Amino acid sequence: MFRAELQTQKQSVDEVMVAYKGKTAGNLRQYIKNKPDKWGFKLFARASQDGFIHDMVLYLGKMMLQAHGLPLSPEQEAMGSTSQIVSVLASTMSSSTTTAIFADNFFTSLELVRYLKDINCRYTGTVRENRMGKPPLKPVKEMEKKIVPRGTIDYVSSDDGILVVRWKDNKVVTLLSTDMGVEPVSSVYRYSSEGKRKDEVRCPAVIKSYNTNMGGIDNNDMLVHLYRTPMKSKRWYLRLFAYAIDVSLTNAWIMYKRDCKALAEDTMPFKSFKIQVFRSAAGSRPVSLRNPEPLRNVLDMPKTVRGHRAITPGNSMRFDRTLFHGAMYAERQTCKLCSHKGHIYRSNIVCMVCNVHLGLNGARNCFIKYHSPVA
Repeated sequence: MFRAELQTQKQSVDEVMVAYKGKTAGNLRQYIKNKPDKWGFKLFARASQDGFIHDMVLYLGKMMLQAHGLPLSPEQEAMGSTSQIVSVLASTMSSSTTTAIFADNFFTSLELVRYLKDINCRYTGTVRENRMGKPPLKPVKEMEKKIVPRGTIDYVSSDDGILVVRWKDNKVVTLLSTDMGVEPVSSVYRYSSEGKRKDEVRCPAVIKSYNTNMGGIDNNDMLVHLYRTPMKSKRWYLRLFAYAIDVSLTNAWIMYKRDCKALAEDTMPFKSFKIQVFRSAAGSRPVSLRNPEPLRNVLDMPKTVRGHRAITPGNSMRFDRTLFHGAMYAERQTCKLCSHKGHIYRSNIVCMVCNVHLGLNGARNCFIKYHSPVA
């Protein structure tokens, strides 16, 4: 479903960690030093600029792609294993538009760039010294010398249109690109500890493009971590299931934002959006007025434990007049409408739909008030 959704022309590929510290997942549990969640399940994902994840692959070891049943062409088999991941994620993109992919030096290789160029897909990514051939550039050690100023640019382009750029910022960075060139050169500002001020530094266009378009996965990961689905369990696969729910809701909110932008409407905050989805899902199952008994089976709630907060329904169920909100005699518990600290009222009456205890006698009628929108 995510693959079929409209994708932006700039896509990024990166790692994702699903937090898990248990001991039952075997070799599926990985460790990545520089991630906020250092222990967990590792996935590789492709996302649009706004954070919409279109495709992902779970890491299963060296034979990962074969384990997922993904066939590789001879050109893909000639690449390194990390470059193969990008090529597979790129193969599921829509062929209707020419797309550019951005990735870091964990994935980039000269073989990958050439392969993507052959399938009409542009690429930009940082690259390691041993993966870019031997282009005639200034050595990294020479550019790292203090006499070489910040903003120094060295680049070379091959006959088949692959650009190699080396740029000195705080560190020396090398990129491969078939998407952007060096021009136009713009300016960025960097703090100088020697002069105690911000200095103007020359920056090639390909660097600015990389920094702008590389954050899609990080944007999605940030939104997922804001309101994660709580699912603690010894069964390791439930953590992946909870992550799938979170990614689906995050993608749904991004789609909703796109629609609001197209219609020039205000956007609901992400937290409110998730709450609204859960409330709608809780009361979405239709029930006949003539047959209220199956309602007890469909919406049967777990029995509340004394001293614990009751599970209360969403407003879509609570105020739905098409449902049979019948009163039923049950074990005496606290009224969920009128009770508060210092004033506790207990009742034997429970709503058979909402499964909450409500006061109902000659002195008070919390049952009617609870199911009225004005309450």
